Amino acid sequence: MAATVAVIQTDPSLLACQLRRLDPHVALSEAGRPPDAYGFGYYSSGGVLLGKRPSGAPALLSLFGLTGAIHSEAIVAHARHATVGAQKDENTHPFRYRRWLFAQDGTVEGFAQVRPRLLASLPDHLQRQVEGETDAEHVFVTFLDLLRKAGHSLEDYDLDAAAAAQALARTVRQVDSWCRDAGVQRASALSLVATNGRILVAVRRGQPLHYALLEGIVPCALHEIDASTPESDPRLRAHRVVKAVCLASRLAQQNGFIEVPEGSAVAVSRGLQVSVTSLAAAAGGS
Repeated sequence: MAATVAVIQTDPSLLACQLRRLDPHVALSEAGRPPDAYGFGYYSSGGVLLGKRPSGAPALLSLFGLTGAIHSEAIVAHARHATVGAQKDENTHPFRYRRWLFAQDGTVEGFAQVRPRLLASLPDHLQRQVEGETDAEHVFVTFLDLLRKAGHSLEDYDLDAAAAAQALARTVRQVDSWCRDAGVQRASALSLVATNGRILVAVRRGQPLHYALLEGIVPCALHEIDASTPESDPRLRAHRVVKAVCLASRLAQQNGFIEVPEGSAVAVSRGLQVSVTSLAAAAGGS
């Protein structure tokens, strides 16, 4: 089973601190079963950067070991167990389009039969965006196409989180429709996460997903800040006031995390307000 962790926060300079703080709580692999590959995407100097790592290095078992001390307002990290597509960088999550990052847990049932229907629905420029063979990358471009069809620019960085969550919920509904058309009876178990660096959205259907509301990073192991740190230390206030939201599909510890109800869509706004609605309600909106 794959694993996804996504974080969006108020202070890009403290992302590494957030990841160190989260390391005891989230898991990127199962004991004795390392993933085929790790990937992460984040934002820097107005651009989107991707890191891809092969499996095997012990440091990659932690978020901070995977990413290092990066600065960013948001990050998506993923550990992949290949079900569709070979083990290569083009098939390693997260996937990127302009400022959008996307990762998926789970598999589209009957994807070989669904793929032609999916591609036929896409405009040429989104078809050309697909570089690998995974069902996840195809689901991603379907999400982008549904955003576009709803009248939203794919470069609208001020997009409302609810609108993005609605498109992600409709993506699941569209995949289900193509599966039925292909004669696939079993619903696909999918957990999807997407962000443009300013908002964060997700859906849960048949795969685990949790979220946590994080306020302050005191103590901070990375900067050796704790209860004894003097008030005169200029780093202290920033560590106290920072806020973040984390989404994680696999937990090492439940403490502080809330389970997303099965069959739900999650929208995290730019102000880090979290709303959770049923997939049916989200997908059915106008």
